[in-house]
Amino acid sequence: MSFQNARKPAAMRWWLFAGCGVLGLGTIALTAVLMGQWPTRADPATQIAAQSDVEPRISRPVTNRHGLTAASSTASASSAHVGIDVLSRLETAGRDATLIRPESNLSNTLDEALQRALSFPDFGALAGRTDPEGLFEAAAWVDACERGAFAAQDLSLRCREPGRHGAQYTDDLLKQAADAGQPGAVLTLAARHPEQWVEIPLNGGGMLGDRVFALAALGRSAALVLLSQLCAVPDVCVDEQLTRNVLALLQLSIYKTGTSEAGDYLTGSENNRREAVERAARLRTALQWPP
Repeated sequence: MSFQNARKPAAMRWWLFAGCGVLGLGTIALTAVLMGQWPTRADPATQIAAQSDVEPRISRPVTNRHGLTAASSTASASSAHVGIDVLSRLETAGRDATLIRPESNLSNTLDEALQRALSFPDFGALAGRTDPEGLFEAAAWVDACERGAFAAQDLSLRCREPGRHGAQYTDDLLKQAADAGQPGAVLTLAARHPEQWVEIPLNGGGMLGDRVFALAALGRSAALVLLSQLCAVPDVCVDEQLTRNVLALLQLSIYKTGTSEAGDYLTGSENNRREAVERAARLRTALQWPP
């Protein structure tokens, strides 16, 4: 046997011994890792948690408590809602007769305006009108298109041109008509936006709410109902109970003679009701309503 052949068994035994040693160390390391005893690389979340434990974030104490209180008070004051003095605005609106057009020969509702609008052959002929009633009738036509109120065979013919103006075209026409003092347009636009009508701006620089108050001052029941609904929301109106009682009395006076049954519609104590009756009487006089 040669010398090289004699070394092969010895070499094989040495590599076998080394392999067993490596395998043994690997087994020990794996066991240590599984038992949590071997140091491993932490994941980012663990590292962040460890850093926060080692270096906790220190909150600086507030050194100006008075300044903090003032800032909080300012924030609360700025977010506080200032109620609407409906009765005072109603009395003021009665002094301005320029906001509403005389109601002779004017449509009161969209349905009535649509019946008049259909006397025109097409929308183009109607859209050329710029008078308050013409604007309201045009709004009624566009509204009918949006609701699909026309017959299917007439829909494309009647609604092709209105459809080019966008989804807000009805409101745009109603704003123009309301700005011109058309009463039906004022009430219709307010009814379409029951939560925003007080602050809806008109093209002429005024507000839709001014027109609603003007109509209420003229004794329009629908406008008084809008005011009552407004004051039904908590904290919107000044002297909520008194205001609601006075508005109820004003509406009753339109349909009834005298106030013998007024107590059934009022809330609060006897003094509250008496105050409402007296305030309503003074307001009716200021608005020059018939006795």
